Amino acid sequence: MQNDIQKTIKKLYKVFGCYNIVDNFRDRSCNCCVTDEEIKALLSKPLTELKEEDIYHFMTSALTTFGNVEDYKHFLPRILELITVSDVLSDFEVFEKLNYANWKLWKEVEVLTIKTFFHEFLVSTLKAKKVLFPDLADTINVCGRYLGIKLVLKELERHVSDKFLKFIVDFKLEATYLFLEEEYLISFNKWLTQSFILGKLEVLFLKTENKLEANRISIVYTLLENEKEYNESRTKRKSISSFNR
Repeated sequence: MQNDIQKTIKKLYKVFGCYNIVDNFRDRSCNCCVTDEEIKALLSKPLTELKEEDIYHFMTSALTTFGNVEDYKHFLPRILELITVSDVLSDFEVFEKLNYANWKLWKEVEVLTIKTFFHEFLVSTLKAKKVLFPDLADTINVCGRYLGIKLVLKELERHVSDKFLKFIVDFKLEATYLFLEEEYLISFNKWLTQSFILGKLEVLFLKTENKLEANRISIVYTLLENEKEYNESRTKRKSISSFNR
C-alpha cells in the first residue's frame, strides 16, 4: 500500500503531466551555461528515471539560464520526488526556483498539490524511524518557507517524540543556525518554551541513563525555562505599559 507521500508524488506527475518539452529546448537555454550534453541527458530518459546528476544543473539554473516556466513545471514532479531520496533538500538554489517562478500564482490545483507534497514530506520525515539532525533541520526550514511556520509548528506539536526532543537538544546546543526567515526563527524558539515541551524534556531526562546526554538535556531544559520566564516577563511589561497609556 502506498503511503501518503508516495500518493502525493503520483498526483504531482498527474497534475503537471500536461506540460511537455515543446519546440527547441536548446533555444530556451543559455549557449554559454548549458551544454548540449546536459540537454541530451534531460531529454533522453523518461522523467521518472532521471537521476540527480542528470537534472541537478536544471534544478539550480531553471528559468534563469535553463528553460522557461513550462519546462520547469514539466520537470517539477521529478525534482520534488528527488528530495525524498537525495541530498538536494539543503540546496537553497533548488527551492528558491519555486518562488522565482511565482508558484503561488499558478493554477489552484497546482498550488494545492505542491503544498500537500511539502506537508506530507514534513510528516513522513517526523515519522521516520531514523533521521539525522541536518535532515530534520532542512525539512523544517524548507517546509516553513512554503507552508508557513504556523502550520509547521502545528505538525511538530503532533509528533513530539524522543527523537524530536533530541533534535531540540542539538538545535539549542549546537545548531541555532536554522536557516529560516528571522520571524520564523523567533516563532520556532518561542514555541520551544511551551510548558508541554518542558514537561516532555523532563520525562526524557529522567529516563536517560547516559550521564552526558542527561546533562545536555538538563542544560537545554534550563535554557528554555529561562527563555520562557523572560518572554512572560516581557509580555507582562508590555501589557502594563499599554495599560498605563
